[in-house]
Amino acid sequence: MISGQVIDIASVNNLSHEQDDRYRLEINICDRVIKRYPYHYQAWNYRSYLLASVGQYEAAAESYRHTLSLKATEHRVWCNYGAVLEKLEALDEASRCFNKALKQSPGYFKAQYRKSKNLHRRALYGEAVVSYEQAIQLRPDFYKVWYYRGKALLQLNRTEQAITSLSKATELYDGDSRVWMILGRTLLHEQQPQAALNALNQALRIEPNHATAWSYHASALKDLGHLQEAFTSLERAVTLEPEDSRLWHLRGLALLELDQLETAKESFTTSLKINAYNYQGWLAIGWALQKMESYGLAIEAYDKSLAIEPDQPFAFYNQARCHARLGHDLWALEHLNRAMSLDPNIYTERAHADPLLQSILKDMQDNDSGEDLEAVERIDFDAE
Repeated sequence: MISGQVIDIASVNNLSHEQDDRYRLEINICDRVIKRYPYHYQAWNYRSYLLASVGQYEAAAESYRHTLSLKATEHRVWCNYGAVLEKLEALDEASRCFNKALKQSPGYFKAQYRKSKNLHRRALYGEAVVSYEQAIQLRPDFYKVWYYRGKALLQLNRTEQAITSLSKATELYDGDSRVWMILGRTLLHEQQPQAALNALNQALRIEPNHATAWSYHASALKDLGHLQEAFTSLERAVTLEPEDSRLWHLRGLALLELDQLETAKESFTTSLKINAYNYQGWLAIGWALQKMESYGLAIEAYDKSLAIEPDQPFAFYNQARCHARLGHDLWALEHLNRAMSLDPNIYTERAHADPLLQSILKDMQDNDSGEDLEAVERIDFDAE
């Protein structure tokens, strides 16, 4: 009878029919042994392992509890029990199991690694980083520890350390597209587009049909000023994931940069057909229509954006400009007032510098001063 095996939960869904049938047959054998020898520790342990391996986690957890009631000094059993509890979302209890495994065997890497990921899942990122570092001391050549440590550091906004950790993961193993993609995304956020592009090229070398990686690839190219190539990357992304509204939206933005306004509008329209409640989509289509001088339609698009997200000074400001183009000065003034009230620092200065709105703004100031004087005169008269 085999005992002490370590569960690889990730392999459960990859069992062949032959493996699954063999495991279930061996479970029946264990049940017959246990029926005859109820205190047979190895039979209980192996039965627990087999149940977990075929995805019967509730039964496996109950079986592990019985196993540990017979013998509670096996660190591998505690670790396996913890792994099963995690599949049942009992994360706190699983953490206690990993700690018991480490108390019995402080150098047991699998328990330290699983403890680290458990802390990570519970959003205890600082503790997770410390635990990952302890795991690295035990096995510094395991790239996934460096990868997950990098992800935890990102959650703590320790970006430079995260980049170092993710880079170390790629040095140890360059065949995991996830690592390259997160490294590339992080470098993008840190305004290092060339390094980001290099990382994303590696991600796409491994997984060329990853639409999100192509969208990040496009962002890096755009930041480097390669607008046409960025558009080509987004074309690849929408071909791979045609139901992703975000990718059509990004494609539209790239077309705006290329001054292809009609095609950009079509791309935004496709995005909104998939997700009509994206206020940024309506904002973008409003901007495209405004650049196409379709001011009435632009105002309608901005209205739809504001119906979803009401406090957008950018939308109000551009509605003011559209109304001004149409000669609707009162409407322009109303929308300009709203934009300046939401963000006075940016939009007051912008309005004063905008030739289209300067005269309207002057009229507003003249009217304001007249109202103030009238109010003072009334107060003085009332006082007499």
